Amino acid sequence: MLRMLTRRLLLVPLKVILRPRVFGVENIPNAGPFIIAANHLSFFDSIFIALLTPRPLYFVGKQGWLTIPGLKGWFQGLFFRAVGMISVDSANGSGMMAGLETSLRVLREGDAVGIHVEGTRSPDGRLYKGNTGTAWLALRSGVPVIPCGVSGTERVHPVGAKRLYVARFDVHFGAPITFDEHVGKEAERRVRRTVTDRIMQEIAALTGQEYVHVYAATVKSRQTAGM
Repeated sequence: MLRMLTRRLLLVPLKVILRPRVFGVENIPNAGPFIIAANHLSFFDSIFIALLTPRPLYFVGKQGWLTIPGLKGWFQGLFFRAVGMISVDSANGSGMMAGLETSLRVLREGDAVGIHVEGTRSPDGRLYKGNTGTAWLALRSGVPVIPCGVSGTERVHPVGAKRLYVARFDVHFGAPITFDEHVGKEAERRVRRTVTDRIMQEIAALTGQEYVHVYAATVKSRQTAGM
């Protein structure tokens, strides 16, 4: 109930003020579970995608978004829970696995899950190497993957910005991808990488981004270290 109310309250001002362009809505299944696999340019991408997907969508996000101290952090945590965030402790493997298992339960209940395949925001607008968690989830569950490409959201909320800016952005939903020939092979690293790379190719085709076969997190670590 809270999720639906939050969705309705946010969707109207989003469409009126930012006027997003949404393409490929017909590719979203009317029923049954599916995975939205998206790129990541802005802090608000998951919220925008969840609001603009025709069906309610749970989105995987970093646990740190829910644990910021103070009143601001409390409101932020309440907000992300209200929009259906699945929290993941990305700092360790067991935390990541717990988040994927939660996502798997959501899919088995017939709902939809969204994931930013890169695992973190792009540091420069390019599309980076995908983490294989999305592939694991797709192969374990056997549900279709809907590639999703967002563009222009970095203008709405640039990295480090304290507020939102009024700018139009695009959301493209691609045709569903199924990996029936690989279902049940989620334990095989090579298969997970093959599936992940296919998903990233589809996202790149939707956004037109330059693809970089390096993890975005690695690039950010190098930048922080001054390399």
